[in-house]
Amino acid sequence: MNALAHKPAAFEVRLGGTPATGRRLILLPTEDGWSLVSPNGELAFHGLGTSGRRECLEFAREHGVLWVLS
Repeated sequence: MNALAHKPAAFEVRLGGTPATGRRLILLPTEDGWSLVSPNGELAFHGLGTSGRRECLEFAREHGVLWVLS
């Protein structure tokens, strides 16, 4: 990496009707892609490479995610 390398942000993904309720997942950048993890650190899904973020968001949508918060 160099000084110009972009460091992606992490996002919190929540399941449920409102942001305050439901199971939460956190979308995190990894060295080889992106991961969805629970608040206690359990891996829910991992997407590799540059398409990993999109794969994680598609996985979350397929499993009923209604909110994506950053």
